[in-house]
Amino acid sequence: MASLNGRTIAFVEARMTSEMAGLIERHGGVPYAAPVLQEVYLKDSPEVQQLVLDTCSGRVDAITLLTGVGTQALIATAAAMGREEEFIQAMDRLTVIARSPKPARVLRRYKIHIDVMPPEPFTTPDLIESLQNWDLSGKVVALQHYGGPNRPLVNHLQEKGAEVREVTLYTWGLPQDETPVLSMIDDLAGGGIDAIAFTSQPQVGNLLTIAAKAEREEALRASLGAGSSDSGEDANTGAVVVSVGPVCSRRLREANIPVDVEPDHPHMGNMVLALADYWG
Repeated sequence: MASLNGRTIAFVEARMTSEMAGLIERHGGVPYAAPVLQEVYLKDSPEVQQLVLDTCSGRVDAITLLTGVGTQALIATAAAMGREEEFIQAMDRLTVIARSPKPARVLRRYKIHIDVMPPEPFTTPDLIESLQNWDLSGKVVALQHYGGPNRPLVNHLQEKGAEVREVTLYTWGLPQDETPVLSMIDDLAGGGIDAIAFTSQPQVGNLLTIAAKAEREEALRASLGAGSSDSGEDANTGAVVVSVGPVCSRRLREANIPVDVEPDHPHMGNMVLALADYWG
C-alpha cells in the first residue's frame, strides 16, 4: 500500500479534525490541522422556525437537504421548539431528497426515509438528473442552502413547476482563533508543508480571506502554485493541492489554485489514499 512517507499534510477541515488526522497518520503522514471555518447555526432564525412549523402543518410537499450539518441543524431547531417528534413524523409525509451520504446519514439516524439520492460524485448535475422523473409541479419544495444559493438547482426545480422555499440553516464563519491558519501559511511559504487538503468548497474562500486580512494572500498563492499557468491547466509548482471532489475542485480552480490530486470517489479516506498514490 502506498505511503505518505513522513510528509507533512496540512488540512483546513473544522468538524472532523481528529478523523482527518487519524487518516493521515495511518498512511504514514504527519497531520497539520489549521481549521478555517466555524459553523454558525441559525436555529433562532424566524425563517428556519417557520419551515419547521409549515412542515408540521403539512404546508410543505418536499424537502431537499444538501448537507449533513444542515439536516442536523433543522432537526435541532425543531427540538429547540419542542416539536422534534412531530417534525420527524411530518417528514414521513414528504418527498425527502438528500444530495449525498452526509445528509442521508443524519436522516437514517432519525429513521427518516429518503426518496431521492443521486449517485457519486453527488454533484448538482447528478442531483438534477435524479429528479428528472419526479413530478414536482405545483409542489412546495423546501431547499436547504449552504455557502450560497444553488442557482442551477433552484432553476431546475422552478422549471419543473415547483414553488421553491430557500432556507439557510447555518453559515460558515471565520474561526475565532486564526493563529493556526496564519502559521500554516508561513510554513507553506517556508516549504515546511508538503501538501494541503481541502474537504469542502467554503474552505477555499475563508482561507483566502484570512490570508488577505493578514496581507499574506500573495505568499499563500505562490506556495500553492496559483497563477503559475495562464492556460487554465493545472500546473502547481508549490505544495501539492488535494481536493476531496469535483465541487471543491471547481471552487479551487475558480480561485485560480491548481488541483493536483482528486480521488475517484469524494470521501476523505479516498482522498488520503489518492495523495499517497500520487507520490507512490
